[in-house]
Amino acid sequence: MKHLTFLAIFAFSIACQPATQNETTEEQVPVYQKPEHHSESLTKVLDAHGGYEQWSRMKSLTYLKGDESTVTNLQNRKIRLESPKQTIGFDGQNVWIAPDSVDASRARFYHNLYFYFYAMPFVVGDPGAYYEDVEARELDGKMYSGIKISYGENIGDAPDDNYIIWYDENSNKMEWLMYTVTYRSGEPSDKYRLVKYDQWSEFNGLVLPTVLQWYEYDGVRVGEVRSEAMFDNIQLSAAAPEERLFDMPEGSIIAPN
Repeated sequence: MKHLTFLAIFAFSIACQPATQNETTEEQVPVYQKPEHHSESLTKVLDAHGGYEQWSRMKSLTYLKGDESTVTNLQNRKIRLESPKQTIGFDGQNVWIAPDSVDASRARFYHNLYFYFYAMPFVVGDPGAYYEDVEARELDGKMYSGIKISYGENIGDAPDDNYIIWYDENSNKMEWLMYTVTYRSGEPSDKYRLVKYDQWSEFNGLVLPTVLQWYEYDGVRVGEVRSEAMFDNIQLSAAAPEERLFDMPEGSIIAPN
């Protein structure tokens, strides 16, 4: 899975004036501007899930997936995953893993894997993405409209990965994701894997899934569910997580690329 690019960081300006009895300091929030690279179709889908403007205000996302907890700074994409077996983090420069006795060979691939699946469709709004409307397709007995997402050169760890969001033609809500994987091979692929997004809920004004299901898929027919991931204790906040959470602790090692 790829490591996508960072979201554009919103700067907050504070108007500072000499303090007097009748004066107050006010935080000046810049007016939101829709990213120029977003397509009309993508904007419809993002709006159906709460809107990219609201997503851009959020600074922290936390959730539990089984016995693994994840906290992500949405503005700089630093991340920390903790489980009984290991802790993996990204400090903005390196992916690290602790303890150093744990095999680190897959940490680079894994550290943001579920975050990017979970944070669809918002993460495909990142800079460097290109969008193309594709022909409607039937999946599991229902027709869906589609948007193909590709990336420019040197964007993330696997710029040759492609995604297709399939969304309901009436509600514009995303229901399926197709994606290719090139991270390990480094070679482009036209073999798509298929994920169903289910049990959507609203968190701080944004509609996000609580269950992801990977299906068997041969390029034409949707088969049986082969695995699933469930997300609990989901929290979205406009307050940033503490930066120290992402610092590499003593005894860690840096994961190889």
